[in-house]
Amino acid sequence: MEGKKPKTPRVGRLARAALMTAVATATAGALVFSAGAAHAAVGKNPGAVSISPASGTTTGSAPTYATTIACATGFQGSAVFRIVLPSGAEQSIAGATNSVTAPFNGTLSSNISTIQAAFGLGDGTFELVVVCFSQASLGGTADPEMDEFLTVTGTNYTTSATGPSGPATTTTNLSAQPSPVQTGGTITLTATESASDGTNPPGSIQFESGGTAIGTPVAVSSTGVASTTTTAGAAGTVTLSAIFTPTDTTKYSGSTGTFSETVTATNPNSGSEPISVTVPSTGSFTLTVATGTVNLTPNAAGTSAAGNLNPVTVSDTRNTFPGWQVTGQEGTFTGSGTAAAGTISGNQLGWTPNDTSLGTGVTLGPTVAPASPGLGTTAGVLAQAHAPNGTGTSVLGAALNLAIPASAPAGPYAGTLTITAITAFV
Repeated sequence: MEGKKPKTPRVGRLARAALMTAVATATAGALVFSAGAAHAAVGKNPGAVSISPASGTTTGSAPTYATTIACATGFQGSAVFRIVLPSGAEQSIAGATNSVTAPFNGTLSSNISTIQAAFGLGDGTFELVVVCFSQASLGGTADPEMDEFLTVTGTNYTTSATGPSGPATTTTNLSAQPSPVQTGGTITLTATESASDGTNPPGSIQFESGGTAIGTPVAVSSTGVASTTTTAGAAGTVTLSAIFTPTDTTKYSGSTGTFSETVTATNPNSGSEPISVTVPSTGSFTLTVATGTVNLTPNAAGTSAAGNLNPVTVSDTRNTFPGWQVTGQEGTFTGSGTAAAGTISGNQLGWTPNDTSLGTGVTLGPTVAPASPGLGTTAGVLAQAHAPNGTGTSVLGAALNLAIPASAPAGPYAGTLTITAITAFV
């Protein structure tokens, strides 16, 4: 904001003294700007003014400036060349020029280094603008028109017709080790950030797992690196993130790097190798029926006769475990001697199975009553084992009971009880 205007200063030492006096109020209270801050350009005609030399050392001679156009109609009373500070305030850096109806030029009041010191400016990019006025001696209404951009780096400066496009962009890359990782394992996250200007700006990294923060932000090193560790959760895929926030958000933008981590339920560093084998069939099945005739003893009334089946031994050592069943069926009893003309049906014989020992999963058959139905027409079950049972040794027996028909002639009878083994039984 312009107050009462001093007389236009001359160039050289007198002009430099006037510049330093003019900015005394602005620099009071240790007003220091470390770098050019982003602000909207105030000039309307980028590149319509330039300084010469366009680049050089900040400690050289005071540069000159020149416009390529006149001030706009209505604002041709006077003009002055100014620098726009990071705060947005404007300060004159050259003397006023009156009657600016054609392109005009002038010399800066000091070299770039002196201007920096006067306004407490460090490195950065600053807008230089020609402000035109409706009246002479910078009076009346102001209109900022022609502008140029000055970039200072150390003891050197350059100029450009266009200003900075905004904060330099950054890129953050995230890696995780190991990957994949087993549930409960430790994951080391490493993030590296870099800026489009080739630097690694200071700042911090907030690591996240599935959108949830992992601890507090971690400051990046001078090479832009930050790391942390976390523990792998449930098996699956989890998105890990590294969010970079620069210390100076006016110079650099933030950025985010992501990594898709695979979490496995088993050790991801182990492998598997299929192995096959065919187990050969071994063992055998045998049925042994003890030799000798079973003599049945009649009761006192002569209506029935009883006895015990000679032992039947079943041995099953097979590893195929198909099961088995043992049955018995009686043929017709044929008489001899005094009973030569007589027969007794095999159905008249019944039994009640019993055992001395039973193999694995073996069960005895049910009692078959004589004559109802008897063991003649249909074989009776002595014992059986459903697959996959029956292994081991079973010693089987049965209590025999013959119902003697009243029509049977007296005398001796003989018949045959056939024992049969089925070597597979579902």
